[in-house]
Amino acid sequence: MYPSDKNLLLINPWIYDFTAFDLWSKPLGLLYLASFLRQQGFSIQYIDCLDKYCADYEPRIKKYGIGQFRREVVKKPKILDHIPRNYARYGLAEATFRKRLQQMNNPDAVLITSMMTYWYLGVKHVTQIIREIFPTIPVILGGVYATLLPEHVQRTIQPDFLVAGPGETKILRILADIFNLNFDRFKIPADIDNYPYPAFDLINHPDYLIVMTARGCPFDCSFCAQKQISMPFTQRNPDKVVEEVDYHYNHYHLRDFAFYDDALFINRDQHIRPILHKIIEKRLPLRFHSPNGLFARYIDRELAELMFRSNFKTIRLSFETSNEERGPDMHGKISNQGMVDAIQNLLHAGYKAKDVEAYVLMGLPGQNVEEVLSSMIFVNNLGVKVRLASYSPIPGTRDFDRAVEKKLINPNVDPLLTNKSIFPLTSSKEVYNTFRQLRILSQLLNEAADKNFAPFGDTKIGSSIRSVVRSML
Repeated sequence: MYPSDKNLLLINPWIYDFTAFDLWSKPLGLLYLASFLRQQGFSIQYIDCLDKYCADYEPRIKKYGIGQFRREVVKKPKILDHIPRNYARYGLAEATFRKRLQQMNNPDAVLITSMMTYWYLGVKHVTQIIREIFPTIPVILGGVYATLLPEHVQRTIQPDFLVAGPGETKILRILADIFNLNFDRFKIPADIDNYPYPAFDLINHPDYLIVMTARGCPFDCSFCAQKQISMPFTQRNPDKVVEEVDYHYNHYHLRDFAFYDDALFINRDQHIRPILHKIIEKRLPLRFHSPNGLFARYIDRELAELMFRSNFKTIRLSFETSNEERGPDMHGKISNQGMVDAIQNLLHAGYKAKDVEAYVLMGLPGQNVEEVLSSMIFVNNLGVKVRLASYSPIPGTRDFDRAVEKKLINPNVDPLLTNKSIFPLTSSKEVYNTFRQLRILSQLLNEAADKNFAPFGDTKIGSSIRSVVRSML
């Protein structure tokens, strides 16, 4: 153990964006880091700028604990003036953040995490305030933005230390150097299951909890940067996962758990099936949610039944597109027939089609409107809801390189212009409006799915509607 007189402040910064919502959104990596550093002997203080239950705001909580952040409209960055929407800071009022800083014990170091690259203004503003109030305290920045765009971070944020990728060992080395401590590599857990549970006790008024059964992803999809962000794909022992869920349920008495895995169903028979079997055996009255897309091709009859019996409530499938020519780019996650089979298995298990959502990607390099529309119609014809996801060009991915080759984006683009909310590869107001119309159409299709109605079904009226929509787009 390191000396416990060293006090660390961990911060989850604000989001600056056109829209943001707490959809089982917790800084799990930061909470893991907090418990790990506690285990090493450091004292931990924590501020979550995205705390829904801030002093001057009454959150509207929807079912399963999700809800709205406090929203404050702020001046839009000049580079985004062409977007006809209000820009906002989500989370604590700045005065509340400052008050919390002034009321706490002075930290010996401040650790700030970062998420989406186009949210860097929140990181920047937090860092500026920290340096104003604690001018001599070292600032350590890690997380997704720090990993993907280290040069931009150094220019824009100028942290004292930058940590790219998984941070436990790197941060421990930095702290040992800062405080003149002897770094002991044998203090680092050798196995993923030997890390302490996330420090959920730091969360003010938790509505739900997070569980992660593996780190990383074995795939390398053209639009995803997971390979750059996380450690090599490593799955936990199913028994250890269930022990953790059981512990947190009994400790916090919360029923809703969201899986944060990027590849929850990989190695299905040795991993997720044993986990769900044991959850069922324990008769835990839980509800499970999958904000990250599930790989539908692994959903056979047995897994679908286990999902239903263990009370999987939120099911979001990684479909992306009905254009099967993109299959190699997406590692053949699912074929159109495979999607049909997965839905049939879920229906057989007891789900209704409208209980299921499928991610459809919009705005990929070289992707035309017809592909997006066809994918949406394919999903709706299955009775499933469309979860339309706008593409964000992430440096280091194949699709980012393609966008650069097609001159759709500058290789040194300001991250603010990669925001998925603005459809970043669009080049005209007309195309921007088309994407917005597609989003409205997805909402209408989902309302139809709630009524078990597929307006684009293989009927005469469906063909007519499709023709009309094509002409409008």
